[in-house]
Amino acid sequence: IINEWYAKDTSKKIRAVKRSKGMAGEHIGSHAPYGYMKNPDNKKEWLIDEEAAEVVREIFRLCVNGYGPTRIANILTERKILCPTYYALEHGEKPRTVLPPDKYLWSATVVSHILERMDYLGHTVNFKTHVKSYKNRKKIDNSPEQWKIFENTHEAIIDKETFEIVQKIRSGKRRPTKMGDMPMFSGLLYCADCGSKMTFHRQMAQSAEKHNFVCSNYRHNSKSCTM
Repeated sequence: IINEWYAKDTSKKIRAVKRSKGMAGEHIGSHAPYGYMKNPDNKKEWLIDEEAAEVVREIFRLCVNGYGPTRIANILTERKILCPTYYALEHGEKPRTVLPPDKYLWSATVVSHILERMDYLGHTVNFKTHVKSYKNRKKIDNSPEQWKIFENTHEAIIDKETFEIVQKIRSGKRRPTKMGDMPMFSGLLYCADCGSKMTFHRQMAQSAEKHNFVCSNYRHNSKSCTM
């Protein structure tokens, strides 16, 4: 029982210290996100790791150009770019997660996580997750209303305009066609008559000038809307 009390009391003190640091705008994570590194002279400061930062910029560029997370992950894998876990390992850091079977294997989940991080705008975002108790260390996501955001705490990798474009793209589902195309307006167009999403339509024999977007409501029921 005494050991139990001691562990519980220690956990409360650690949480209180982290809470205090987080409310003061300090970075409370044990690692800097992919694209940054901790300043050797000041562990509280993040510096841009140019090699990884260029990969982050490329991920955002590909997303703006119409590629989804899965396709982006495949492109990075094909280019044999080290995934974040192995990149950290080869730069002297401890593995943050279980090592994937291939050091060049990127996943759509990792790409999605990078595309959503406000840290790349130069902001510190604290309290995005919490743990239930000192006995259960599984991380639970907090709602955005519970986050504490401190702007311009470090140098930005992505500009605000690009980040907002990517978030708008990500808010709509984007699926490649059966022919492997990813139309640049996929997930962004809505029918002016009924408000339903418009889907890309093309045929192999058609010229590019005849490719078009059609109301998805009409495609399901031709009587409910018009082409």
